[in-house]
Amino acid sequence: MPELSIVLPAYNEAAGLRDLVSEYRDAGEGRDFELIIVDNGSNDDTANILRELQASEHNAFLRPTRVDINKGYGFGIWSGLQEAKGTYLSWSHADTQCAPKDVFRAFDHLKGCDNPERTLVKGLRAKRSIAAEMTTIGMRAFALFLLDGRLVDINGQPKVFHRGLLSILPDPAKDLSFDLYVFYRALQEGWAIETIPVVFGERLHGQSRWAFSFLSRYKTIFAAIRYMVQLRFRG
Repeated sequence: MPELSIVLPAYNEAAGLRDLVSEYRDAGEGRDFELIIVDNGSNDDTANILRELQASEHNAFLRPTRVDINKGYGFGIWSGLQEAKGTYLSWSHADTQCAPKDVFRAFDHLKGCDNPERTLVKGLRAKRSIAAEMTTIGMRAFALFLLDGRLVDINGQPKVFHRGLLSILPDPAKDLSFDLYVFYRALQEGWAIETIPVVFGERLHGQSRWAFSFLSRYKTIFAAIRYMVQLRFRG
């Protein structure tokens, strides 16, 4: 059993997978971890590239899995978490925006906490555009009104936590509200939340499934607000 399992949902990210795995290999050198890349129903060459990468003796830490039909971002993460064997778990993005070194920084921070078995460490994004920052501020305002003021930068990655958190996630969201659901449930159950500063880089390959246009971005935001209302009034 590895100490840390890292889950990355990947939908049509074939172009960046070789670099991604190489970066995790370098960042995780000397560490006891597994990297679970979830082929989340991709229709590009993701499956073939993952098989090629897994066959290399240099990638013994890599353990890909596949979801045949894409049911959403959250379902991809949840599928990977079910496969994870680590004492501690994490998820992040499979694009080039989230640096692998940030996952290990968050993990080191978690191990230094007073109660790492009941603490969730997450990324807090810095050096963002004004538009992106205003979106996050708006989401926080709705979260303050509907749920809990401690819901800060809900979609900041990575997330790192003890696997005991899985036991309090009875009905996780399958879509982009997955982060919100886990964050909210952790707070409900009295878990501590700590953050580390992270800087999201530029996406070098592929295309975001939720922020590729003004309309898609705000459709996602409205869906998140609707989910907050459901959590607030339906539990």
